[in-house]
Amino acid sequence: MYWQSFDENHSDILSSIKNKRQLLEKFAKHAPYTRSIDRKKWISLLRISLQRMKQGHSITYVPEEMNKFVHPLITKEEFTHYILEPFFEANFWSMNHITPTEQAYLYFMFGVMNTYLEEDLLDTPDKVQESWGWIESSIVENFEKNFKICFTTSEKNYLYVNLAMIHLYSRVFGTKKKVDAFGKSAEDRDFQHIFPVMYPIMQQFFSGVARRIPELNTYYEKNRRLIFQYCMLVRDIFIKHEQPVIFYIQSKYGKTQELWAKKRILSMTERPIKYSASADQLPDIVISDYPIDKKAYDQTNTQIFYWNGQPTKNDWARLKAEIIKIRNEKNRSILEKLDFVN
Repeated sequence: MYWQSFDENHSDILSSIKNKRQLLEKFAKHAPYTRSIDRKKWISLLRISLQRMKQGHSITYVPEEMNKFVHPLITKEEFTHYILEPFFEANFWSMNHITPTEQAYLYFMFGVMNTYLEEDLLDTPDKVQESWGWIESSIVENFEKNFKICFTTSEKNYLYVNLAMIHLYSRVFGTKKKVDAFGKSAEDRDFQHIFPVMYPIMQQFFSGVARRIPELNTYYEKNRRLIFQYCMLVRDIFIKHEQPVIFYIQSKYGKTQELWAKKRILSMTERPIKYSASADQLPDIVISDYPIDKKAYDQTNTQIFYWNGQPTKNDWARLKAEIIKIRNEKNRSILEKLDFVN
């Protein structure tokens, strides 16, 4: 619970750590894939563990998952040498007092409490392969099959590693409905509010895969955020593969105005968006500052969007909202046609 409610502005734990700045710099050097807040939370957990051990409460048992855990980016030996030894030496505690069981616990915590990006995993394919099992492999295969996407090797590694971390965390620290630092637990409706299109689709996907992999139902019973975590995990990858919103623009002020607006529209979002050189190509949206013949689009899904010749701030906000709406509907239409029977 401390890990979830950590507050770097009001932490007595942080202030009691010896050589804190130097230790954080060392951690950043040997674990560059961690954020500053991750390193501060981690060093605080080490300080709490040190206090526990000094009081005679060393960990004597850990689940088998912790003993077998392999971090995708740092070996247990490297972790002990570059992370544990500097901290405990700086805080006057001999490594001789730290049992293999205690080390296994700390090594596991260092791994599962982080998320790993594609770029973090590019140089460690062999270690990555040790981090996942047949369940993660099967889920990634079903992602490709059911969502009709062909992942790159780096995308697969990203999914393998993070799925493994999520599943390990679910098995070892399953808390069903996790409560945040403010005492609030999230429900399905909260998750669907964040992912209005993807969450119900991912529920269908999960249900289909879980029929073949019953262990997933156990994970979900222990961790009701599991499907939401899947949505978080695949979001950026799916965005790279989604179909673009196609727009056409015409202005009574001429081609220079159209060029200016086109460039601004193309730069207003990181999501796929594409310019159509002709309205005859049936774009998703036609943007105009003068009346056009709507009958030409009666039998199509093309939306007509009117704005001022010199767009106002409100015009841009309306256009952005309309593009988001069109994108969501395109994604929903595609996803609802998918078959999740496994």
